[in-house]
Amino acid sequence: MSEETATTEHPRAALPAGGTTALLYDTAVVLVRTRTRRHVPFEAIERVGVPGVPGVSGVPGVPGPGGRTLRIELTAPHAAGEVITLRSDDADALRAFATALASSLPPRTPHQARRDGRRLTSTERIGRGPARAVRAVRAAAGGSLTLRFLVVLYVAALPVVFLASEDLGRSLASFTALADWLRAGVFLLPGLVLARLTASTAYTACLLRFRSVAATGTLTAVHRGDDPDDADQPAVYHYTFTDREGTDHHHESHGWPLSADGRTTPIRYDPRAPERSYTPGDRISFPAHAAVGALSLVLLGLGLYFAVPVALEAVRVMRRDW
Repeated sequence: MSEETATTEHPRAALPAGGTTALLYDTAVVLVRTRTRRHVPFEAIERVGVPGVPGVSGVPGVPGPGGRTLRIELTAPHAAGEVITLRSDDADALRAFATALASSLPPRTPHQARRDGRRLTSTERIGRGPARAVRAVRAAAGGSLTLRFLVVLYVAALPVVFLASEDLGRSLASFTALADWLRAGVFLLPGLVLARLTASTAYTACLLRFRSVAATGTLTAVHRGDDPDDADQPAVYHYTFTDREGTDHHHESHGWPLSADGRTTPIRYDPRAPERSYTPGDRISFPAHAAVGALSLVLLGLGLYFAVPVALEAVRVMRRDW
């Protein structure tokens, strides 16, 4: 059964576990969060256990809060695989879900070859509820709507500026106002775009500063520039980290590895939106953002230098004639 089929048919069982809802289908478990859906096929699961409850493949030696923790261990070619942990306040529902899932797993011999279960899983983004979706669209599109309004206002003011310049006569100086207004647009538009980009980055940084939580990222890939063998040049490091609900997320860090082994790095992420994350190595981009912000101020200043006198002159002419 494909992932699309698994997420559209009715599940056999469901388990609310904090911010995650686990859905049991015929060939897969689907972990649904507010914004993501993780598809875990049965062939990616090594074992299922509830610590302290041997009757449902309990995992010995791991304490659990009153049998309210479900552990789903994924397959791995060597050693232990990734463990997905789900916690529920309803111990009976958790044990029933664990029993149903354990009985659905395909039989395996101890020496049977295993694949990396993480590679068999997949994660997709899903839409929010209607009310939250409206708020998200407004928040995301607020900056672009402002830019559109300003662009429309600028274009609508062109005939006003032209008529005001025509009122002054047809000499070369009469078109200076119109030329200055056009110059202002050349500077204002990119200045506004860069200013919005800087404001968005600062907003995200503030959110992560005050409500982020810590996680450990594991290095999965490195992409260098022209010389892949040059370890002294900055690169793009791809990390995977697991949030508090047991869902994997990806993070890209630009710079150099900060840990001693280069395989792990501390990551902080927003628990409400785990796709917002950063590592200490990301601070290398702060000077770049500061430079972009300074450039936006320069462009806005130049644009206002040309636009303000023209606008004031147009207003003066209009007030005089009316």
